[in-house]
Amino acid sequence: MRTSLRILFFISLLFMLMFDFSFAQSEEKKIKQIEERIKRLELEVLKIKDINEQREQMVREIEALKEEIRQLRLEVAMPEIELKSYFGLGPAASKIYYTPRGLSIAGYGEITYENYIDNSKTDRGDVLRFVPYIGYKFTDNIIVNTELEIEHAGIGNVGNRNPEIYVEFLYVDFILHPRFNIRTGLFLIPTSRMNEFHEPPVYFGVLRPDVERFIIPTVWRELGVMVYGEFTKGFSYKAGIVNGLRTDLIGDWIAGGRQRGATINFDKFAGSFGVVFEVVKNLTLASSLYYGAGSDKAGASERGSEDARFSLLTTEGGVQLKNLSIKGLFAYGSAKGNDVYKSRSGRASKVYGWYLEAGYNLIPLINPETVISFAPFVRYEKYNLNKNVFTGNLDPTKDRSVFTIGLDFKPHPQVVIKADYQIRNTASNLPAGKGAGKDEWKIDQFNIGIGFIF
Repeated sequence: MRTSLRILFFISLLFMLMFDFSFAQSEEKKIKQIEERIKRLELEVLKIKDINEQREQMVREIEALKEEIRQLRLEVAMPEIELKSYFGLGPAASKIYYTPRGLSIAGYGEITYENYIDNSKTDRGDVLRFVPYIGYKFTDNIIVNTELEIEHAGIGNVGNRNPEIYVEFLYVDFILHPRFNIRTGLFLIPTSRMNEFHEPPVYFGVLRPDVERFIIPTVWRELGVMVYGEFTKGFSYKAGIVNGLRTDLIGDWIAGGRQRGATINFDKFAGSFGVVFEVVKNLTLASSLYYGAGSDKAGASERGSEDARFSLLTTEGGVQLKNLSIKGLFAYGSAKGNDVYKSRSGRASKVYGWYLEAGYNLIPLINPETVISFAPFVRYEKYNLNKNVFTGNLDPTKDRSVFTIGLDFKPHPQVVIKADYQIRNTASNLPAGKGAGKDEWKIDQFNIGIGFIF
């Protein structure tokens, strides 16, 4: 009996040990299974992470390919010229700076038609300008850049056949350092950005703004020496000393006194300083100051008796918000002179002008990848060519406003077709019209133009 109990005890103990061993084995197997699942999950997590990184990389590559496609479109459209500005010059005028070596030929042209909404003034068509640029790069540091301007098909007037061919600029650039370079010769004065950046595809409107034609007399060039460069990236300057103005050719304001490098009166000097701030993306701010003297008579002639001082301050800003372009400018000018200069009636002692414009390119809403542009625009200008005068009465016909609404179509980045309507007004009480007892500057007009650069 005792033996049977012992055998039963050992069998029970063995069964328990076997059960414990089997249970332990089962638990170990489960742990291994869980560990394997954890490893598989970790691998899945790593795969997901890799997929996300790959997705981000693919997005970057897609954006790079889009930019490459855009550049290729531009290269197909513009095999010879990249639309870049060198220190404020127009794209075509800047071509020589991006030419590897030797000769560079570029240019622009524009043809206009002006339909006056009054029978007293004859409508006008004009080969307004053809401008070839010829540049030569001797080395990366010595560059000659020239512009020859042929206005009104080369003939100022069909009747007397006055020639209208000018050397717009002719200078030598010594490129020394991003912060300091030297330009000497006949060059464009940095009085406003448009004075240097004025090729047809780069601004709205068939005609340049009145403020940029009469208050700021674009295109304004003189003979002298200028230094230019960048204080920091996106913050550039220009400072020059040039000849003064010729006062006997000045009417109300300084446009007639520009000497343009032709047998100039060089006994008076002027200084010009301009800065452009483009540090913030898509925002451009600029300001300039011109201050100089003037006297009458041409160079090498008998000395005259007039003496005067002139100043012109400009400030402007522009912003590009995707397809929307906005620009504004303000200019203020003043003059002082001796009694001989002040004795001529109508000469202004103070002038001012401003404008605000906006345009929106509609094409990217339809096709974001194309280089074609179609932009409606509006502009309002206000300016006064005799805010104050030295002698005589104020002329209200010179206190003017212009509202322009138009379209700017570029089938190619270097070709533009423009159309606009201008509503003109002045402070005078005279009726609109050309002739005695009428105000020509109240005549509205419809304009069409085509322009190009190459």
